[in-house]
Amino acid sequence: MTTAEPTRADEAAAHPRTRVPARIDLPAPRPAVGQPPADRPARPARRRRRYPVMIATGVAALTHVLWFFLFANSGGDLAAQDAWAEFVGRHPDSAYNLAWYGGMHPVSYSVVSPYLMSVLGVRTTMMIAGTVSAGLTALILVRVRAVRNPLACSLAGVFAFLCNALSGRVTFGLGMMFALGAVAAVFCWPHRWRHRRWAKAAVAAPLAGIATACSPVAGLFLGVAAAALFLNRRRPGAYALGLAPVLVVAVSSWLFPFSGTQPMSWASTSLPFLFGVLVFLLVPRDWRTVRTGAAVYSVGTLLTWAVDSQIGSNVSRLVMLFAGVVLLAALPYTVPRSRKWYAVLLAFAGLNIWIGFKGVDDVIRTAPDASWAREVAPLINQLQVRGAEKARVEVVPASSHRESSALTPYINLARGWNRQADMERNPLFYDDTLNAANYQDWLDRWAVHYVVLPTGAPDSGAEREAELVADGLPYLEQVWSDANWRLYRVTDPTPLAAPPAEVERAGADQVVIRVDAPGRVLIRVPYSPWLALLDADGGKIEPPQETEASKTAREASATELPKVFRNAEGCLLKTEADVDGDEWTELVAPKAGVYRLAAPYKIFPRGTACPEELR
Repeated sequence: MTTAEPTRADEAAAHPRTRVPARIDLPAPRPAVGQPPADRPARPARRRRRYPVMIATGVAALTHVLWFFLFANSGGDLAAQDAWAEFVGRHPDSAYNLAWYGGMHPVSYSVVSPYLMSVLGVRTTMMIAGTVSAGLTALILVRVRAVRNPLACSLAGVFAFLCNALSGRVTFGLGMMFALGAVAAVFCWPHRWRHRRWAKAAVAAPLAGIATACSPVAGLFLGVAAAALFLNRRRPGAYALGLAPVLVVAVSSWLFPFSGTQPMSWASTSLPFLFGVLVFLLVPRDWRTVRTGAAVYSVGTLLTWAVDSQIGSNVSRLVMLFAGVVLLAALPYTVPRSRKWYAVLLAFAGLNIWIGFKGVDDVIRTAPDASWAREVAPLINQLQVRGAEKARVEVVPASSHRESSALTPYINLARGWNRQADMERNPLFYDDTLNAANYQDWLDRWAVHYVVLPTGAPDSGAEREAELVADGLPYLEQVWSDANWRLYRVTDPTPLAAPPAEVERAGADQVVIRVDAPGRVLIRVPYSPWLALLDADGGKIEPPQETEASKTAREASATELPKVFRNAEGCLLKTEADVDGDEWTELVAPKAGVYRLAAPYKIFPRGTACPEELR
């Protein structure tokens, strides 16, 4: 949230070149007995300023506890976060999750939140983040002198954070907690430390970086606040909030590449854009920072709709959290029962109806069927006895996406629960082209050996797929069913590792392959620079090194000689992109034996890549 007015600390340092007339300090009159000194507010006034923070924090804690016991199911975004927390809890040293979409970096989802959620629990993390965020919002409102009704605005923030919890956005909520901490450091800096700008930046910048490491969407919203400050020539605060998120995104994108598209229709664009414009029009004109932030956000919303990106509909989250707070803060500046007064009230009511309906709808729509909680064991048993762990399994996505967390400890899914990755790697489920022929091609492409069709409503990106599978396909043989599941075997499936190799096990953390003869083996795992070969003890095998004879010969030769490498333990190559744009992993096996493909965290060097001379 950007603020309307500078705090005393910012105001004191706003014009450093302004000459201050000489002042003669006179002894201050001694206060009467029982009265506070004139240079600090009366104790009751200080206590009144604490009340909104205490009340907002307490109410937020209560509402989040109620959310935990009444509404926190295992579907929707909570299913994705359960899956990531489970993965890093089991494999904390793995940089590549093979259980979703062939392979995904945990960092592409979040640098921090999977590990924190694994330690604290997903729902506990949400309760802590929502409660602390509500308290920080109240603190900012209390410290901004332009806000005349901080308690009411704080309670509006509590409701917004509750709606965020209803939608299950734990990772985003965690990022916003640190983002609000960074904003509070800039706008609530103690007056007595007003000259220590370096200390303010030293607090705000790391918090902004951590916020982005938790949730890139939270970092994006810090960018909106930074842009508003920058355009209003409040550069120190802008740099403190805006530089660290850019650095975090740049480094993580370089080390852990990811591409994808988050859909955003005009219907999902209209409300965020509308409320951004309403904030710009309805708040007082001298709230320059707020109005600039609203303008930047509104323009950014239109750009997000016009240009496909990973942001997409996620852009709506900022206005959902803070537009109601800002509109309610503007209400005392309007004349009661005037047109503007009614406009602010109507906008405030409309926004809260929207976010309240969205939160309740997410709870209802993503609630898993009872079979996911009580009847999944027979399905897992059938998959295990049939050796499904040696390839991938396509579980037709349910509307709750519970499959993304309930089954990944046992099998690798062909899909998962990441809309950006799904649209990037599997566009046929979204472009209305899915039919029996290209569905078979897709199953072969991703080395799918079994297909599971759950009962219950499918996800919006799986409705046509569910119809095809239910109607029967010549290349799918039903091998088992009960009241909750239908299990199909793919006839003549494509192996995960091409001959002369055979997959012994394909887990979320590694693929174990037995090779019968030296040669090159195509492995249908999307290539990552983190992929490496492991020895029998789990140690990383280093890339092939140039032989000493080659080094000596090149030093002695007057002409440039090619390097000669000794590939004793094997190495990995990235294949050229095929017609579907897939860049698979190729194993260069120097001998027969067992090879273990994994992705341990080790930067120098990453992976076990083959040198170009062995390509």
